[in-house]
Formats: sequence, C-alpha cells, structure tokens
Amino acid sequence: MRTDLMLRPTSVFLAVLLYLPALPVWSGESLDRFELEELVYDKTANCRKEKDQSLCINYFSPEGEIIQVRDSGKRKDGRWFLDDSDHLCILWNGKIRPLCFVVTKNGDGTFNMTRHGKHKSTILKISNGNTENYQ
Repeated sequence: MRTDLMLRPTSVFLAVLLYLPALPVWSGESLDRFELEELVYDKTANCRKEKDQSLCINYFSPEGEIIQVRDSGKRKDGRWFLDDSDHLCILWNGKIRPLCFVVTKNGDGTFNMTRHGKHKSTILKISNGNTENYQ
C-alpha cells in the first residue's frame, strides 16, 4: 500500500484550518465590553422582540440614556450601561432592577440579545447617531 497517496490526519486538519477563514462567523460569539460599547454607543438600533415579533427602535445616547419606541408608538425611557460580566444592561425608568443581556453576533450581521439563556430580542440593524432624532 502506498502511504504517500493517503491523507494523513494532520494534513486533513491543516486543510480544514486553511479553509476556516472563508467560512462565515457562526452565531454564538459573545461580545466583550469593548465590542458592546462600539456596538451601541451613540447608535440607533432597529430591533425585534422575539416574544411577539413586534419591532422597536432603540437609541443609546453617549450619556447612557436609552429611548425605545415600539412599532405601536409606545415609548420607554431609561439608562443603559455595561456591567463587569460583559452584559448590556438596561434600567427602564420606574423599574428597580436592570435587564442585562448577553449579546451575540450572528453571521448575517444581526445580534441576539439573550437573558437567562432565552433569546429575548434581535438587533436587526445598527446606525450611527440618533437617526430618529429622539429627545
């Protein structure tokens, strides 16, 4: 048997490694604190609530304020911050506890927001600045 024609496990492994950079980024890559800040600081995020598939727009101000307007026209105001565990947290006005999310990047450019292991909402699009001129 000619062993020079056979693929060895190491050559298969190397071939796979060389191919990997061409593959899309898989979902599940959690953003760290610096990536989260870059994602939301002074940005407008179009989002979808997974529970009822309703749409919303969030503006994350540089001062740490968040304004959310749902497709129904209902508005919520609060504060956003990043905790020491690389979570994006939102404390809505009138609430006592913040909602903190792990944010993961998807291969299609969207981001999942997960809380206690449950996918709560999806950031569909991010735009620089306050595109809706929320005050």
